Amino acid sequence: MEAWVVVYRADGSSERHRIEGEQATLGRSPAAGIPLVNCEELLPEHMLLAPRAEGCWVSVAEGALPPVTLAGKPLHAGMVPWGSEVHVGTLRLLLTDRPTAARDRAQAAGRRTSPVLFLGFVALPLAAWLLLSDPEMDLAEGPDAPPPSLFAPEARCPESGSLALARAVELAESASHRADRYPFDAQDGIMAVDLYATAAACFEAAGQPADAERMRRERAVMATRIEEDYRTHRLRRGRARARGGRAAGRRGARALEALLEHRHDDPYASWIAVLGRQLQLLADESLRGESQ
Repeated sequence: MEAWVVVYRADGSSERHRIEGEQATLGRSPAAGIPLVNCEELLPEHMLLAPRAEGCWVSVAEGALPPVTLAGKPLHAGMVPWGSEVHVGTLRLLLTDRPTAARDRAQAAGRRTSPVLFLGFVALPLAAWLLLSDPEMDLAEGPDAPPPSLFAPEARCPESGSLALARAVELAESASHRADRYPFDAQDGIMAVDLYATAAACFEAAGQPADAERMRRERAVMATRIEEDYRTHRLRRGRARARGGRAAGRRGARALEALLEHRHDDPYASWIAVLGRQLQLLADESLRGESQ
């Protein structure tokens, strides 16, 4: 589905961002799905936004300051109805599934188009001409290579003896932390799988078979979860192409690109990245047409 967040700043300016994919983080980091520049009061990834039919699921990073509030009450995690505003520090965030509502509210608030957005609109026709030879996005049926594996093929412990045990404990803690971060960053989940495998190898090297088996179970659970997401996103991308659904295809491409970030040299990952850019160009061109 299509969803947007309109950000109103204390100086009266505002900006509109599409919530891409099934979920996106919002924060001051350039790596966030919705990066807000010059917002040092926010964490790098302050909250997670996940559009749903009934509203937008909002999950706030643990211990995040300033807190996020809805109708004056603290919000840690919950479903926010479309058309509602949440507050974080000096920012107001309007969550909407209606593009015209997002545009009209921004204009009514005296929206000032950011220089970056303006330059993007100027550059889009040229970029589209350079990258899209066919306005109907005449892409090949698929890449020449199969989808690559997401995880390292094997794991070995770099230590032995007592050092192996200390490394195993360290790796297990890091794996658990990154596994919790998977909903916010796909690469953290993939790294968690590899860390669990190395932790298992180190527990084995330290003579702790029970702990090694526990790590292998944790790895299997995490790997299965990610593999299911990987397969689901590939299926959704294929269905979206077959049905001509550009929005769904764009979300699928973005989700796959996030999972394949560490495989950027792989032919399949490269094809997905090009597909995502082409679909995004078409989406931006459509939004530019709406705003005129």
